[in-house]
Amino acid sequence: MSDEKTPILGKTFLDKTLIKTSSTDWLRNVVEAYKERRAFLLEDDAHLGIDPREETILQMGRKANLTRREWSGVLISCGIAGVGVWLIVMAVLDPEPFSKVASTIAAGAVLLGTGGLVAIRILTHIKPPNIRVSKNGVFEIYWT
Repeated sequence: MSDEKTPILGKTFLDKTLIKTSSTDWLRNVVEAYKERRAFLLEDDAHLGIDPREETILQMGRKANLTRREWSGVLISCGIAGVGVWLIVMAVLDPEPFSKVASTIAAGAVLLGTGGLVAIRILTHIKPPNIRVSKNGVFEIYWT
């Protein structure tokens, strides 16, 4: 067993970070692990009744009764993605020289990709392909 890296996340076991639902930023840490496709352990020590085998992150967030601030973060990232889509559409419809159109499309694509498309996919659809449950109820979540 390795020593503790971060007190919020708990201990690191063989390159897998333990995320506990009793920590304040547990859902954000799960989202980051999903986005990076990083293996981790999820312990429902707050007894929220979450089950990543059957639920998306959005469903787990609903069960966890996220705060307004946490939902605001999700909505802001979705809004940034919307701005990216709007930039791309406006660049295509605008009769400006191609150099301006190309740079605007590139900027829109960056906003779309970094600002929320990944967050939207994670919150609504993505479930990791491999989940094991230990005898003590800790979920081991990993990608192959």
